[in-house]
Amino acid sequence: MASVDLPNIAANTPLWLALLTTFVGAVSGAVIGRTPGRTTYDIVGITVFAFFLGVGGGLTRDLLLGNLPPLALRSPWYVVTVLAAVVLVLLIGRWIRVQGWTFILLDALTLGLYAVIAAQLAIEFGLPDIGAIVVGFLASISGGVMVAILRGETPQILRPSQPYAILALIGTTLYVLFDQINGAAAALLCVGSVIVLRFVTLNWNVRTRSVRPLSQEPSRDSADEERGQPGPAQAD
Repeated sequence: MASVDLPNIAANTPLWLALLTTFVGAVSGAVIGRTPGRTTYDIVGITVFAFFLGVGGGLTRDLLLGNLPPLALRSPWYVVTVLAAVVLVLLIGRWIRVQGWTFILLDALTLGLYAVIAAQLAIEFGLPDIGAIVVGFLASISGGVMVAILRGETPQILRPSQPYAILALIGTTLYVLFDQINGAAAALLCVGSVIVLRFVTLNWNVRTRSVRPLSQEPSRDSADEERGQPGPAQAD
C-alpha cells in the first residue's frame, strides 16, 4: 500500500488547526487595518496586515527551527486562507468591533493556537523544553510585533499594557510541561488558559507597569548633595 506524504511540518498538527490559526489571525490583522486611526490603509495594506498576523508566527517558527522554506510559502492553502479572511472583513468588518468580545476572543484563540503548534513542532525537532517554550512564545507574539512595526508603533508587548506577552509565555509553558502527560489535554489547557486569563485581565484591568528610567533614579552623589553632605569625590 502506498504511503501518504504529509506536509513537512509538525506531523501531529492537523492541517485544519493550522489553517484555523491562520484564519483567526488574518481576520484580526484585517480588522486592525480597517480600524479608524491616524492613518488609513488601502486593500494592499489590509492584506499585508492580515498576512503577517495570519502567518507571521509560522514564519518565525520555521525560521527558528530551520524548517525551510516556511510552510506558509510551500502550501497554497495558507495564502488562500488569508485572502478569504480579508474578503470576510471587507464584507462584514463593520460588525467586528476591535474592543468587542468577538475580536478579543479571536485574538486570544490565535495566541493560544500559535503557542500549541509552534511548541509542538519544536519538541518534534528535538529541542529541550526551554527551547520549545521560547519558540512557542516568539511565534505567538511575532505577528503582532510585525504589524505594529509596519504601522510605525511600538509593539504593545513592549509597553505598559495588558499582559499579552505574559499570557503567551504562560500558555506555552503549560503546554510544554503537560504535553509529556497528554498532548491533547495540554493543547486544550494552553488555549483555554490563555483565553480565560485574557478575559480576566481585561475584566480586572490588569496592566504591566513601566520600569523607572535610569535617569530618574537618584544617584548616591545627588542624594548626598540634597542632604548637604559631600559625596565620595568630595570626602577629602
